[in-house]
Amino acid sequence: MADQPRKMNVVQLTFIVTVNMMGSGIIMLPTNMAKVGAISLLSWLITAVGSLAIAYGFAEAGLLNQRPGGMAAYAEDGYGKDGYFQVFFLYFLSIAIANVAVASSALGYLAAFFPVLTSSPIATCSGVIALLWLTTVANFGGPKVTGRIGSVTVWGVILPVGFISIAGWFWFHGGTFAAAWNPKGISLAEGMGSSISLTLWAFLGMESAVQNSSAVENPKRDVPLACMFGTLGAAVIYILSTAAIQGIVPNADLAASTGPFGLAFARMFNPTIGSIVMALAALACVGSLLGWQFTLAQTAKDAADTRMFPGIFGKANRMGAPIAGMVIMGIVQSLMAMSTISPNLSEQFAALVNLAVVTNVLPYIISLSALFVMMRNAGTPPAKYRVNAAVTVVALAYSVYAIYASGKDAVLGGMLVMAIGYVIYGFMAFRFAAVTSAGRTAAASAAAVLALALMVLAGLLPPPAHADEPTPTGSLARIKQSGAINVGYFNDAQPFSYKDANGQVTGYTIALCQKIADEIKTDLGLAALRVNWVAISFEERMRAMQEHRIDLLCGNAETLTARQAMSFSIPVYPGGIGAMLRSDAPAGLKEVLSGVSPSHPIWRAAPAQLLSRQTISVVADSPAQRWLGDKLGQLQIAAAVVPVADVESGLRKVLDRQSNVLFAERSLLLAVASSSPASGKLTVLDRRFTYLPVAIGVPRGDDDMRLLADRTLSRLFSSAEFSAMYTKWFGEPDAETRNFFRLSALPD
Repeated sequence: MADQPRKMNVVQLTFIVTVNMMGSGIIMLPTNMAKVGAISLLSWLITAVGSLAIAYGFAEAGLLNQRPGGMAAYAEDGYGKDGYFQVFFLYFLSIAIANVAVASSALGYLAAFFPVLTSSPIATCSGVIALLWLTTVANFGGPKVTGRIGSVTVWGVILPVGFISIAGWFWFHGGTFAAAWNPKGISLAEGMGSSISLTLWAFLGMESAVQNSSAVENPKRDVPLACMFGTLGAAVIYILSTAAIQGIVPNADLAASTGPFGLAFARMFNPTIGSIVMALAALACVGSLLGWQFTLAQTAKDAADTRMFPGIFGKANRMGAPIAGMVIMGIVQSLMAMSTISPNLSEQFAALVNLAVVTNVLPYIISLSALFVMMRNAGTPPAKYRVNAAVTVVALAYSVYAIYASGKDAVLGGMLVMAIGYVIYGFMAFRFAAVTSAGRTAAASAAAVLALALMVLAGLLPPPAHADEPTPTGSLARIKQSGAINVGYFNDAQPFSYKDANGQVTGYTIALCQKIADEIKTDLGLAALRVNWVAISFEERMRAMQEHRIDLLCGNAETLTARQAMSFSIPVYPGGIGAMLRSDAPAGLKEVLSGVSPSHPIWRAAPAQLLSRQTISVVADSPAQRWLGDKLGQLQIAAAVVPVADVESGLRKVLDRQSNVLFAERSLLLAVASSSPASGKLTVLDRRFTYLPVAIGVPRGDDDMRLLADRTLSRLFSSAEFSAMYTKWFGEPDAETRNFFRLSALPD
């Protein structure tokens, strides 16, 4: 008895199901939903019904079949050993791919505390491999230990998400939710359909109890309960938490966040609490990876026990852990992670990641369709049979739609994987030739005809909207290969780009770049896109773009010199030099500086004499200083010019009456004036003395990237969401500013 492998009870199994679904999906779900708007919450109505139908089907199948293998064992009842192998092979492959993706997500959260983890491609790859092996070794203690660890790490999700779901409504603002409802102005059907695949991804993992059935104390009772309770609990938490957070955090901030729950808690309490929640999220992500590593090993072990996989994968230690198989898969996943730093291999890896959803849902269809055969063989009463059949049809229809919505490339890849699976199975089919009965073959043939009919029906449907998009080139091709985009920004360039008190990169142009990154992710059909924020100096910006160290530059003045190194999007801000004075400055000085011409002031006679008596501040070595020097020389004005280190220093000189006026980029003047305790004593003139538009930098000659950026910005400028975004950083836009963005936006 001392050597009896330790097994999980129903509570621990439910935790495994819950953490596998929620561990990485829910952490970023509010951000992904916000990119569509709160209208996307309606997609839960479809996804929750479909996912519960799938979970119900697994629960019923678990009552009729307690053999090791989970979904593969169910498929065997309907399709024989070939069905068993195909489900195992597809599901096994999808888990291995997904584990690398989950490790990358976990590393992203940890990078908030240890930036070195994502400082370079090699560092990122090393971090992912380290997490893969950490969670592999942690499973050496067997299923009991995995269940205990999962029972702890899941609280990293349950505590913050549960708090938001229940208590977050005390911070809920109806106005914030209403503003986030439909920022893109899409139809109700589009709003629901655009998030179906996203919400389905959040439920992938409901089959974990089925796959781990051989490691459960009482599988006949515990597997169905864990399937239903885990899925139902996750559905309730998903809906409540995502709805509440939409009313706590403005949609633009939520869509740009890399840690939505941390951001929400920072808004509700303070940045320290937000950082703690970020740490809990990282813990939960690692716990999710731990659970999936165990599921991967257990799936291989069950297949090996039935002679469907090499025997080495079935050898377990006295704790019930198949260590040899875990080590082998650790090596395989490490090779997958290493492929992300190789341009050729990473392109293949990116394609495999896009297959993850298809290769996960195909086993759902095969195993659930076998439930009809299982019920007939078990003599299920007619009334129960009809109920189960109706629910299973709903589950199958939803699963087929999920594959259809994945796009033609993913479906084609899934077919290729299935073909490879049958080739592999051909070398071992002789072992089981005598096992399949005639009755089972007939039932399998009928089910196969039904499956083919569904595939033909799906083929008659029009292709998804993203099916005919051209092959990406230039920067977009590199981004698709690596699954990451490098976005350059200037630090301390408030309000355009800077790091807040919580260490998060934020600002007006940061929010715009995040919108472009979101569009890139959608346009390329990526399951996930890692955004690497790269702080660069003003001097190195052109070289960084030319050397492809950055794919976008968040805000740069569009000049002829800059155009030699990069191309630019449509203008995103009407930049130009402005002037700041004290509110009690002489009326004559205000009138002279306000002028008549918005770009070329004419200073002569009395105005020149007035200005010659002033002390003028300007930031040293800035475009404003060069412009001021030229103007004073041209107009022969002998004013005293006092260079300052930065705009804040110039503001203090104006307040202390050591200077009468400060010239600088007008947006910077507005930012420091609005944040100053003495804002009531300062005036920033409406006039722009120069026009120097700010735009998003893209690689020179990269027309595809520029077109995507222009399309994203043009649609954003025409939306209600943009007004709130602009007001957040610069205040309510005046008529001239609104007209600027109306003219900048390009028609479709």
